[in-house]
Amino acid sequence: MIASSHLPDESTKAILFDCDGTLVDTMPIHRAVWNDLFLRYDFVITDEWWEEWANLPLLPMVQHAIADATPELADQLNVEAMEMYNEMLHMIEPLEHVIEVARHFHGKLPMAVVTGGYRDVVVPSLDAAGITHLFDFIVTADEVTHSKPAPDLYALAMRKLGAEPESCLVYEDSEIGMTSARGAGAGRIVDIRQWP
Repeated sequence: MIASSHLPDESTKAILFDCDGTLVDTMPIHRAVWNDLFLRYDFVITDEWWEEWANLPLLPMVQHAIADATPELADQLNVEAMEMYNEMLHMIEPLEHVIEVARHFHGKLPMAVVTGGYRDVVVPSLDAAGITHLFDFIVTADEVTHSKPAPDLYALAMRKLGAEPESCLVYEDSEIGMTSARGAGAGRIVDIRQWP
């Protein structure tokens, strides 16, 4: 049962969902992939490091693990990471308590996925969970210059949905994502980590 405080109200004109950690639990797969890649450089991911760096843009994350990493190396590792990730899609866990909201409001309110992930990874993740069709738009890091925590992704999604920021309800699971949504002027933000 979803608490009413977590649901859209009469002021809500559009709903925006983060992907990783909000709609689907992909983070264990991402961590396993990047741990394998970073082990080549004798870097081991700790819980604390992953908590701090996992949701940040690619280049700073890679350069924090591999001090002399070039943008070209980061891009090369990212291509490998996407290939490895796609081979593990069968392990994705849908987060049904959030997906239930999307299913209930599908066709009733405009909805978008707003993610700092890349389209080549995000769409297969949503496909694996069987939920891609629920959303009017999937807005990914490929479409903006500055990803989360900058407001650009949420601002773009709001424009695509034709919704005023203050009428948008956002579901997020990270401080970086919530900072992005706040910066774009979202009217309400639900931290799904606070759900019972």
